[in-house]
Amino acid sequence: MRAEVERRVAGVETAEITRAARAAHTGPEWERLREAHAELRAIAQEVADPELRERLRDVCARLTGPGPDRGGAPGPALAPREVDVLALVAVGCGNAEVGRRLGLGAETVKSYLRGAMRRLGTHTRMETVVAARRAGLLP
Repeated sequence: MRAEVERRVAGVETAEITRAARAAHTGPEWERLREAHAELRAIAQEVADPELRERLRDVCARLTGPGPDRGGAPGPALAPREVDVLALVAVGCGNAEVGRRLGLGAETVKSYLRGAMRRLGTHTRMETVVAARRAGLLP
């Protein structure tokens, strides 16, 4: 009986921590961080110097960190371009705007988005963004 009570208390504490973590990842500060992340990824694509491009991607990786629902375990691997597209979709850009910012055609953007959906096992843009955030691929 004691073990069951302890298990349920631990479950409630975990749920409270998860709710607090989700609440902490909302608001205007987080939206600014997400926009900065998306912009850095777009800038990295424009940089000709491979070392500087890699440094920019490293900064982006530090902004994302491990996902709150992953516990630090590796998530699904997405191509860097798929993450670039998702980062801009996450801040509200449509396919045409994503394409303009990344120098891609709208159909190419759709292709990257479909690839990310397939790897993440999702069906909608929003679901894909949420899954990418949970996997630690986006802030």
